[in-house]
Amino acid sequence: MTTSSELFLKLVSSIISKSTQYNQSLNNFKMKKQLIIILTLCLSTVVFGQRNARSEYWNTWRFTPKADKVQKFEAAVALKTKTFNSTPESGIITYKVLTGPFSGAYERIEANKKPADYDLDRSIEAAYWDDNVGKYIASEQGQKRWVRLKNESYNFDPTTTIPSKYITRTVYEVKADKVLHFRRLMSRITKMMELREMDAQATLFRLVSGGSKNQFVRVVGFSSYEQVFKSRETSWEDDYNELFGWGSWDEDANNFDASLEMYGEKTETLQLMPQLSSGMMN
Repeated sequence: MTTSSELFLKLVSSIISKSTQYNQSLNNFKMKKQLIIILTLCLSTVVFGQRNARSEYWNTWRFTPKADKVQKFEAAVALKTKTFNSTPESGIITYKVLTGPFSGAYERIEANKKPADYDLDRSIEAAYWDDNVGKYIASEQGQKRWVRLKNESYNFDPTTTIPSKYITRTVYEVKADKVLHFRRLMSRITKMMELREMDAQATLFRLVSGGSKNQFVRVVGFSSYEQVFKSRETSWEDDYNELFGWGSWDEDANNFDASLEMYGEKTETLQLMPQLSSGMMN
C-alpha cells in the first residue's frame, strides 16, 4: 500500500521531470529563435552590402560666404578646385542659389561615388579647405550623402551628362509610412517627362547620411526656361490619365500630398558656376 509520503515524493518527482522537460523545450526554442535572428541579420547584411556596392552616391555641401568676402571666397574655392579636384574621379561642381532664404549660398556637389571612395584619406584636402577657404565662410551645412534612385531619373547619365546651366532643387520630407505613395508619383512623373520629350534632365535622391532617411531631393536641370516650359496641345493631366488610366492624376496627386510632412516641400533655383567647377575653369 502506498503511503502519503510516497505519493508526495512521486508528485514532486513528476513535477521536477515535467519542469526539466519544459526548460529544455524552452531553451531549445530560445536557441532556435536566436539562430533565426542571427541568420536573418546575416542575410540582411549580405543583401544590404550587395545593394550598396551597386549604388551610386552623391555628396553635397552648402556654404554662405561673408558678405564682404565673396570675391575672395570664390577665388579661394577656384584655387582649391584646381589643386585637388582636377580629375574625373575627384571632380566637383558648384552651383549658386538664386531663390529662397539661402540666396547667395554655394552648393558643392560630388557625383557618382562608390562605397570605396569613402575609404580614401582626404585629410590633406580638408585641411587645405579649412586653412584657405574657411576663413571667408559665414555659415555652412555639413556634408550630406545621397543615393541616386535610378528608376526615377530622366535623360540623365552622370558619366556623360554635362552639368545644366540651371537646376531646380526640391526637397521633400516624407512620412515614414507613405514613402511608396511618394515614390509612385515620382516614378510616373519620370515616365511623363519621357512621353512629353522634355528638354531637361531629372533625377531623384534619397538621403542616407546627414539627416532623415525620409528626406528626398528631386533635381531638374535645364539650359533654357523657354525650352523646358514650352506649351503643348494637351494638358499634363490629360496626358497622365491617358498613360496611367482615367482618374490616375487626381488619385496619385492626392496620395502624394498626403505623403508629405507639414511644410514638407521646398523648391529653389540654382545656377551653375563654371569658374568654380572641375573641367570648366579657364
